[in-house]
Amino acid sequence: MDAPMENLRALRDELEHRGWVVTCFPFVYKKHKYFVLVERYVPPAQVPKGQLVQLTFVDSQDTSNTLSGPANRYKIDVAVKHLRKFFGVEWAENLGDFMSQFYVHFGRLVPSTLPLHLGVEEQDVVVRQLDNSDSEDPRKRFCYTVRRNGLRAGGKVGRRSPFNSQKTDMLRPALYEHFKNDEHISFVYSVNPEDGNAEALVDSGTALI
Repeated sequence: MDAPMENLRALRDELEHRGWVVTCFPFVYKKHKYFVLVERYVPPAQVPKGQLVQLTFVDSQDTSNTLSGPANRYKIDVAVKHLRKFFGVEWAENLGDFMSQFYVHFGRLVPSTLPLHLGVEEQDVVVRQLDNSDSEDPRKRFCYTVRRNGLRAGGKVGRRSPFNSQKTDMLRPALYEHFKNDEHISFVYSVNPEDGNAEALVDSGTALI
């Protein structure tokens, strides 16, 4: 049996190799543009049996309108009625044919390699997803300092989350490069554009709080 969404496995593997969690690519269906988030499962989240990644379709005209579900190389684990409603597909007796055709069409547009240079809209969608997964305010885009994580239960120093790492790698690559090898340092963000001066603090040696 052919796997119409074979590239999802390659994207998951590349995300893991890079230490990223989420990537994004555009998807046009019935002349309407969507963004597709491909997210790998990060511990403590459990990978659903038989699945590879979590997919989230985001309406480009209304980013609050989304549809999510686990997916593997063959199918997306979302009820057909929800998929039809989200993409505006009318009911028909041959819904099995619709699903097969949808998977083939979608699979052709899944990138075979990890997109490293996202457009402004795609990057915005990814950063929002990272913040939501990290329980952070998605309006916080301006890195003003870095901090050394405190002790957790058991006396171990807390580690930087992969969501915080990817956000900084995307938004402040030079700053991330400076600290990436110290997993006990996290990047602190603000909603205020005037607070985005972390590099200056690094240069002065006063960045850590």
